[in-house]
Amino acid sequence: MIATCSTGGYLNVLISKLKLAKYKYLSYNLSKVRCMECEWILILCTWKWTKGSILRVITCNLQIIWRLIIDGSDKCICSRDQNQRGRMVNRSTAEKNMIIAAFITAVSLFGDAMLYAVLPVNSEEFGLTALWQIGALLSINRFVRIPIHPLIGWFYTRYPVRNGLFIAICLTIVSTFAYGYFNEFIALLIARCVWGVAWAFIKQAGQLLVVEAVTESKQPGKLTGLFNGIAGAGVVIGMVVGSLLSESFDTSSVLTGFAILSALTFPLLLPIKTRSRGVVQHVENKNSKALLFMVKDRRFIVLLLTGFVISLLFQGYVKSTLSYWIEMRDFSALSLLSSLSAATLTGILLTLKLAADPFLGYWVGRFSDIRQSRTEWLTGSIMAVGILFVIIAFHLQTVVWLSTLILLLLVSSIVTTLLDADAAQYAADSSNKHYVVSSYSMTVDIGAALGPFLGFTLLSVVGDTALNVSAALLLVLCAFILLRVKKKDRKNEVLNDIDNHT
Repeated sequence: MIATCSTGGYLNVLISKLKLAKYKYLSYNLSKVRCMECEWILILCTWKWTKGSILRVITCNLQIIWRLIIDGSDKCICSRDQNQRGRMVNRSTAEKNMIIAAFITAVSLFGDAMLYAVLPVNSEEFGLTALWQIGALLSINRFVRIPIHPLIGWFYTRYPVRNGLFIAICLTIVSTFAYGYFNEFIALLIARCVWGVAWAFIKQAGQLLVVEAVTESKQPGKLTGLFNGIAGAGVVIGMVVGSLLSESFDTSSVLTGFAILSALTFPLLLPIKTRSRGVVQHVENKNSKALLFMVKDRRFIVLLLTGFVISLLFQGYVKSTLSYWIEMRDFSALSLLSSLSAATLTGILLTLKLAADPFLGYWVGRFSDIRQSRTEWLTGSIMAVGILFVIIAFHLQTVVWLSTLILLLLVSSIVTTLLDADAAQYAADSSNKHYVVSSYSMTVDIGAALGPFLGFTLLSVVGDTALNVSAALLLVLCAFILLRVKKKDRKNEVLNDIDNHT
């Protein structure tokens, strides 16, 4: 079947009726078409209502390009003016900016990740005399980030992302070098506070660039998974390579080398070209009424609540108490693991999770974009994690328990990627992108900071079985709320489309 657009570009229908989805109020057919002039593969979507065909939506790579009532005046993208077409076609710049920021993030994480692996074992080299000092150094950076996120969000509304990344790299160099140079607790505490500020700059910059790329490509799952995967590789390299090098060389020399590597990322800032100050092309809505509406938006509230719970449980509770869980288990039946300490086995499991993150997050995010079912995947993954929490809570056979624990760590990566993608999509659709990014970042950091404290406190009060079952119930509740809000939003979108085109 051949059709033409108003400028003579041919729309060649390659496959008709690729998909037929039926809901309570509507159904739609998808057809894949190719414009023979601009050679774009489009997705032609015909919506059907009880009264017949209502409108047609033409998309490219899952991005809605334009909508029109079915009247025979279909136009391909090649009929648009050159400037408008250029803004739609050229999406590579935003994605390149995001990838560059991801590499900068990965290199910046080398020193911090190495510290998590080396500090508890070689605390004497850093001049530490008590265990509480180790805990304070590894957690103070999270508490520093909580109050500073709104300030950095304000900074990015005034200055380009490149400026923020420049400041972050400078602070990363200072903090990483200080880890190896100073061997006093107070000096190291100040260095960790400096790193907390640097990471807040890096984190919001990366999220804003992901939001910009999502705004253009409408692929939040793929882009979020790609960014998290590249950045997560920095954690793996810092922990594994840093630990190995510290056994052959002086720890301070390795940290100094990581600081030098951070300095080498300055040239990567030059290609970053955002479209305006504060990243976003559209002017941010500064109206207090718009912010008040966002605060009352149930989707935004549920997003923050879910981000807090996921961060509280995964980044805080599970990560900090994993060695405790392993210590309480008897691995004598497994000769290979019985000779390993709880700390060593914990490090192996966390390294396995971090190594799988770049691949698992990217492909799951990409698949959720293709299937356009991110919310369903997210709620399903959260419920799966809840079930795994319940299984871990009971005393099962060692092999089954350990396999469940590994599966829990892997599925948690999927949940984190899909939730970050959902936050990126919400920010891309919002008129207050910086506010969304800073609020989400701050909420996640609050959960990560409270997780270890609440985890160990409640473990001593109610025990691990009751605590894990409670965590499972909390996750199921979040999944239920997410699914309910999504169904209501989908119904409202459909009804709005019908009202606007009838």
